[in-house]
Amino acid sequence: MSLTMFRDRFCAMAIAVMVVSGSVVAEEEDTKPFQLMSESREVEFREQLPKVDDEWVQGILDDPALILYSAVEMPPAYQDWSSGLTGIHSPSYNVSANRREPVGNANVEFPWGAPGGTHRTQKVSKFNFLWLPPDDAGKQRPIVWYRKVLPGSSQSGYGWTFPVGTVVGEVLRMQSPEGQNYTFELRIRIREYGEWSVDVFRPFPSSDALADRVKELRRDWSNNEPLVELIHYLETPRDLPVLTLADKTHTRVTFDETMGVDSLPPVGDDRLVADLLTKTVFKSSLGTTWVTGSNQAHTVTPTTEAKFHIVPAQYDAGFIEVDRVSCMRCHDTVNEHVNEFAFSRDWYGRVRGSDGIFSIHPFDPSCISYNGIGIKTRLNDQLVTAGLLEEFDRSIHGNQIYQMLFQAR
Repeated sequence: MSLTMFRDRFCAMAIAVMVVSGSVVAEEEDTKPFQLMSESREVEFREQLPKVDDEWVQGILDDPALILYSAVEMPPAYQDWSSGLTGIHSPSYNVSANRREPVGNANVEFPWGAPGGTHRTQKVSKFNFLWLPPDDAGKQRPIVWYRKVLPGSSQSGYGWTFPVGTVVGEVLRMQSPEGQNYTFELRIRIREYGEWSVDVFRPFPSSDALADRVKELRRDWSNNEPLVELIHYLETPRDLPVLTLADKTHTRVTFDETMGVDSLPPVGDDRLVADLLTKTVFKSSLGTTWVTGSNQAHTVTPTTEAKFHIVPAQYDAGFIEVDRVSCMRCHDTVNEHVNEFAFSRDWYGRVRGSDGIFSIHPFDPSCISYNGIGIKTRLNDQLVTAGLLEEFDRSIHGNQIYQMLFQAR
């Protein structure tokens, strides 16, 4: 099913319950929609959601039932059910007793350690959101979990899946020289039957769009030497250097891509950069090309060496095509055992996540170990109490909404 068809199918059902006060259930009970963040953090992070040119996605972003979370509310965690350290662990602690092993798990290494393309950047942060589709009564459908002995483990671990219609998002922010966070990219994944569709929203999907916007916001740009240089760079045909970004430190290579690279010269005006990021509606970059060089090499988004620009310095997302096949190279590895990637290393556990999503897990923060010693596993009390996390029951959770449950990921 195409993304457009999928949106059309769910638009009438989903948008119908996006009322000002929240979902239908919330309106009837006169209660606020469930949130993981505190009220003050909720306000702060919602203000950093960009405006987008897609009405359906904008409706999701504006919905009070949208659940925002960060590493504070949903600390990263991975499972280990195959060693003497069984349980739920934080990637931040090196469980390896071999001092030559730098990390002890795959979750802090490329390509899993940071949002795609940000592994070399500085002062970049992210937060996430979850939108669960309503059932016929307007109640949010839950995430469902199950237990199974997964390949590479000796004990039962956990897997989970999302209902068809779920939207999971990632908001990327960079810090200005003054210390203020600016959103520069919005990524979403939409759960379809059997797969995820994707989209990425950026203020400037193409180099031409950036040149036009600079001219709109700075009418006197031709009197500003750095802007003249920037516009000339954007509008002049040129060869692109061709480089390769690859995960070649593991026996099983997860990511290997050769693309053109377009490194933008500095803007020379931090206020203009801020305006470019905050006064521009973000547009879909699905299947788009930022620029194609005279040598026919292309890239899907630029990079830069400047301290403050429309993308962070040393940004490598230009190597990642915006389509579901490209994105699944990494997302398809969730819940796999690390030995599948490098058997000889002294590292443990599984790649974090399940069902194609890294950032969400069903575990209560209190059961995540930060010292290598396993703690009794507990499910997230907040999600369970809100009815947003349930154990899989075949008689309740039908295959048209919940499927692929008994695969490893």
